[in-house]
Amino acid sequence: MMSFQQLFPLTDSIWICFAVLTLVLFVPILCKRLRFPQIAGLIVTGVLIGPGLLNMLHITPEIQFFSRMGLLFIMFFAGLGIDLEEMKRNKVWGILFGVLTFAVPWVLSYLSCTWLLELPVHTSAILACIMGSHTLISYPIISRFGLARRKSVTISVAGALVAILLALVVYAVMMSTNGNADFNPLWFIVKIAVYITAVIIVYPRMARHFFHRVTNSFSHFLFVMILLALCCGLAQLIGLDSIVGAFLAGIVLNRYIPKSSPLMNRLDFVGNTLFVPLFLLGTGLMIDLKGMTGNWLFLTAFAILFTVGTFGKWLAALVVQKANGFKRNDRRVIFGLSASHAAGALAIAMGAYEGGLMDNTTLSATILIVLFSCILSNIITENAADSLHQDQISDITAPESRLMAILTGSNTLQALMDTAITLYDKNGPELVGLYVTINGEHAPKYLQDGKGRLEEASRIAASADIPFITHNRLGNNIIDSILHASNEFSADRMLMGLPLRHSIDLPYLDNIISPLNDGFHGQIVLQRFVTPMNTIRRIVVLVPGPVIQDEAFEKCMDSIYRITMAIGCGTEFYGKDQPMSAVRGTGLNFSSGRVTYNEVSETADMHWVISGLKEDHLLMIVGPRDSETHAGRTFRHLYERIHMPESDFSTMLLFPETKNVKGKEEATLRTERDFLKMLRM
Repeated sequence: MMSFQQLFPLTDSIWICFAVLTLVLFVPILCKRLRFPQIAGLIVTGVLIGPGLLNMLHITPEIQFFSRMGLLFIMFFAGLGIDLEEMKRNKVWGILFGVLTFAVPWVLSYLSCTWLLELPVHTSAILACIMGSHTLISYPIISRFGLARRKSVTISVAGALVAILLALVVYAVMMSTNGNADFNPLWFIVKIAVYITAVIIVYPRMARHFFHRVTNSFSHFLFVMILLALCCGLAQLIGLDSIVGAFLAGIVLNRYIPKSSPLMNRLDFVGNTLFVPLFLLGTGLMIDLKGMTGNWLFLTAFAILFTVGTFGKWLAALVVQKANGFKRNDRRVIFGLSASHAAGALAIAMGAYEGGLMDNTTLSATILIVLFSCILSNIITENAADSLHQDQISDITAPESRLMAILTGSNTLQALMDTAITLYDKNGPELVGLYVTINGEHAPKYLQDGKGRLEEASRIAASADIPFITHNRLGNNIIDSILHASNEFSADRMLMGLPLRHSIDLPYLDNIISPLNDGFHGQIVLQRFVTPMNTIRRIVVLVPGPVIQDEAFEKCMDSIYRITMAIGCGTEFYGKDQPMSAVRGTGLNFSSGRVTYNEVSETADMHWVISGLKEDHLLMIVGPRDSETHAGRTFRHLYERIHMPESDFSTMLLFPETKNVKGKEEATLRTERDFLKMLRM
């Protein structure tokens, strides 16, 4: 019988894979039951099974690769999750917090190292860099609670980039003045500036061109991974850590990866299911507690550095909280995000150790700081984020809303499903996909085509983790079939595709749109995208007035808000004084605040606005339900204008919900189930 020492540490790659995946699966489940932060649980597990204690598993090249990818994904997600407009509005505080959260711990740690520990100047400065920098290791907690766009989080993430850049620059200067005469600090800063400028200019153009030309979502995933790897590799070439490149890639690609898209879902699945947990486990495997015991100098160095460094991070968070009037939990989030030291600290420590500026004692103290700072960071962030999340959900009182997507007649199924995923309410019931076939000689063939389109739509919805119901319907009249289906599924919102510009004419308004407006009382959205949603560069919203600022109008504005936030470009509203006041009255910050309100007095002015639209622009028109009013006639003129030969841009029509007209709708929306009930009587 084989002994424990003969079985472990594991060396066979298959058994290592089995052990690692088992831990990644069951440790978070156990932590959830024990109410212990899952991220901290994985780190502690790595310490327990590592070479310092049970010696069941060592760092292998495979684990090292996946661990490195996990850290890059954490930084990449931090860049993707940040609200760019919020970051621009708070860039001063982001930079200031970055300077504070680096400088305060750096000064305190440097003084402690030189005065209390009596370490050399260069070693003290590098240890201070480790305490001044931080890794956003607890950012997945923020993403899980949906707090990525909160102002305090935006400031924290922006500050992380500033802090790590300052730490790397000071570290490089210390290493260069310790014997590396070839290092030029000025040239190093120039390389950083050229690198960042090149990525900001080139990456958006590459992404826009690729997403416009290639529609395969799997190809989108591979393309994003290539850009991520390239950005990280270029960062290493100029002397930066790859985590800076990952964060920069996330910021640049932010608006091209919608938060509720299948692409984002695939990135999130791969990163948070495999890479990030393995990074946390790998961090724990690097910590050798057995080799650290009995060394009082090591324990003293750890206690002093951890205390003064953590206090410096807390002090910087307190300054930002008081200056911005944040809540106590916001300060805890800022502190929690900035308190952890992980791969960045280890990279600096290992570089200094190999360069002769750190000995085994200071290296061991650094590793232990990594362990305790990660645990502290995750506990604080978890508790603070949970409190903020509870405050948010307590304000949600909106009733459940069901969206039905009409796939019949839609030229681009992907574009329609992208919009459906954007408009879908995650707190609501399943998304419904409807395909209608008109009864006739070729009905079996079209029913089979409808089955294929519904299956494709189901795959798109599944890739975005959205529950989806399909309904392949045979009817004698398309309008009646849609209305009957909406009644059966209790849908109060409807999404439908507009045919291509060259195949649509005015009768479509009279024969399709108007009957839907008369028979369906819920919100109606019709769309036609000539370019993918994430490549739109300008949004124009026309609001022919006057409008009634009621719940229906606010729900319509909420749909516009969701779409503008998903696209992420500037939004311009045009309408008379009263509609513009109503739009402002909703209190929504369309496109993260990049919005302008333009008052126009005549229909001709709106025609002039339409004439300036291009292929990568989106025109949205809030249509009135009553076509006999002045606003209805204005909408008809605008509808004719957008179908002129030179009008080649994306279009979306939105009709707010209206109250039921008793009698008329009861007669229109009678379903087959109702007739069966009558026959049984």
